[in-house]
Amino acid sequence: MRAVWIARSVREQVRDHRLLVFAAILAFCLLALAAGAAWLGTQTAARWRTFVGQNVHVIVYLADNVERERALGLAEILGRASTVAEATVVEPETAFARLETSAFGSGVARTSLESLEPSYFPRSIEIQLVPAADLAGRAAELAGRLREVPGVVQVDAMTSGLARLSVWIDLGRRLGEGMLAALALVTFASLMAVFLRSRRAARQRSMVLAQLGDTAASIRLPMCLWMAVAALVGGAAGAALLRFGWRPLLSHVERSLGIVSTLPLPLLGLRDLGIGLAIVLLFGLVLGYFATPLARARDHA
Repeated sequence: MRAVWIARSVREQVRDHRLLVFAAILAFCLLALAAGAAWLGTQTAARWRTFVGQNVHVIVYLADNVERERALGLAEILGRASTVAEATVVEPETAFARLETSAFGSGVARTSLESLEPSYFPRSIEIQLVPAADLAGRAAELAGRLREVPGVVQVDAMTSGLARLSVWIDLGRRLGEGMLAALALVTFASLMAVFLRSRRAARQRSMVLAQLGDTAASIRLPMCLWMAVAALVGGAAGAALLRFGWRPLLSHVERSLGIVSTLPLPLLGLRDLGIGLAIVLLFGLVLGYFATPLARARDHA
């Protein structure tokens, strides 16, 4: 009997305040979007840092008289440095094969490379640096030292391209942080508006039920229930938008920034979704609890 009364009370509140229920769903959807975007944003920032680190290569071009054994020895010495992640000797045949793959992938005719031979390419050492905050500076410093080594003809530190890429990545990160801050502000304002409007809507009903002898728990329970359902619906809608919309959006942004990475795009997993929806549901219960004002003793006078 008690459950029937509670269900009827919830239905009546939802029917009488449909716009308020819709506003609550929208507010919780924004909350899920803000929280989920913040979580995915941290993963995206780590992905971009890894991408920059993986693409900082110092290319050391060796003279023709430098034998393979000497090149391997130099690569081994370089690989022991704390700032170097890996040093690999690239043979002329490998360099020529890379050029063919890159050219044909870009639509260049095969006949345009017929006059080239692997022997035209110098033996080189490709150095990958350990990811750090000042990769461009480290690359330039290492390149300066390598230019003094006998047998080294030229060193390409890729600092100009790295600097441009870092600027675009930093700009994208700042734009994302600004949009996230704006979304968080709108979410807070929406939740406060729902909270205040709910208190005004429930005040008179709360006073009547208190005069009829209902307990505080009975008075608060109906709003807690429909607010929790609104939180669950809104949170699920926000999670679905992030689940299916984040990767296409991020792919578009990365193409605009020139980021091409083999790392998987960040995605909300089922565990993340479950934890997020549980938190949003709990938040809805708490909001419904405090949004139901209880009549004070002087209100009965």
